[in-house]
Amino acid sequence: MSAIVDASSDAGTGPFFFDRTALRMQARARREDYLRAEPFPHAVFDGFLGEPTSRALAERFPGPSHPGWMRRDYREQSARLGQLQRTGFDGVDPMIRQLLAELTGMAFLDFLSELTNIEGLIPDPHFRGAGPSLTLPGGHLALHADFNRDRTRHLARKLTVIYYLPRNWEPAWGGALELWDAGRTRCDASYLPLRDRLLVMAHGDTHWHGHPAPLACPEGAFRASVSAYYFVAAPSADDDDAHGAIWA
Repeated sequence: MSAIVDASSDAGTGPFFFDRTALRMQARARREDYLRAEPFPHAVFDGFLGEPTSRALAERFPGPSHPGWMRRDYREQSARLGQLQRTGFDGVDPMIRQLLAELTGMAFLDFLSELTNIEGLIPDPHFRGAGPSLTLPGGHLALHADFNRDRTRHLARKLTVIYYLPRNWEPAWGGALELWDAGRTRCDASYLPLRDRLLVMAHGDTHWHGHPAPLACPEGAFRASVSAYYFVAAPSADDDDAHGAIWA
């Protein structure tokens, strides 16, 4: 189930994209939808930042000629461009970089916690495996379950967020994100990559998803998105020794 929402700050004219109060209200309104969704917890928000902001972002999204892209052409995924974080998003438009920064900020983290009932969410400012992505005509992404841990920071992954930014998209082009049951016997939900659509989904080792059929979009059209991953800290034996400031 998707809902139409404008969570932007001053419809994108202010200094920030996200309005914290509006986001938290939307999260509370959709919490039960998220928790009860099949085949695993997820929620979709349409019109997330509003037409002016999303259109401006789509127009500034790095095209296929950007020198920082790394192309993937494998059995599991083909004609997919990503990994701009390897260069620190060098040459990426400031508006896109602001979006990336706000996906790791307080307003958006509070939104995710309200929606999912998960406290203490930790973003990944380095966007390992995430960030901007561009799929070219004929590209696909096989069904898969995502990696489960940030080994460097010793964190457990809890959420995936995808925000779609194609300039335009036709249903006949395919590219819908398919969510499959744990046994991979059926697709229980699918969502087209429409501009200004935000998808939040829970991580799990049987949370199968992908867009396995090759894109049928024409040359010059691309499946553009920005993704971000969120984690929680594992319990530590040192938790019992936690204390506040020690003053001299």
